[in-house]
Amino acid sequence: MRPFTARITYAAPANEVAAMLADPAYVERKVAASRPVSSAVEVQGGAEGEFTVTTQRALPTDDLPAAVQNLIGRSIELRLVERWGAPDSAGSRRGTVELDVLGKPAGARGTVTLTPNGAQTVVAYEGAVEARVPLVGRKIEEQAVQQVQTVLNLEQAVGSAWLAEH
Repeated sequence: MRPFTARITYAAPANEVAAMLADPAYVERKVAASRPVSSAVEVQGGAEGEFTVTTQRALPTDDLPAAVQNLIGRSIELRLVERWGAPDSAGSRRGTVELDVLGKPAGARGTVTLTPNGAQTVVAYEGAVEARVPLVGRKIEEQAVQQVQTVLNLEQAVGSAWLAEH
């Protein structure tokens, strides 16, 4: 297992960020930005209380090292489930994240928090990646941890643009 931490800071209040995260149109835009071969989005609940966001996408593996491509194939199918709790009196939220690499012995589990910070909101992730593959599992885990921040940088760009538009 390889631990990871990552954070996104948005220039918006917590209630606006939560509304964005629970909006199916935003989730679809965020997923589309990763240029998937195919994708599906489902949002249950809403920003006023608890909500769950489930995304599934098949991504090309062209940018991964050859050794990883040989194990995974030409694409990788990911299912991400984010479960958000209701806001507390300050607008903070806690949740969980589960990422499964479909058909492969790999995934990630962790927690996510949404915390107001003045006029900004911080979304922070903490967890661990595990690839149960003999001999190369550690290499896959290292690559996955590097990809977490890349994906979150893209999500921050899409989210910041979304908030500016809305």
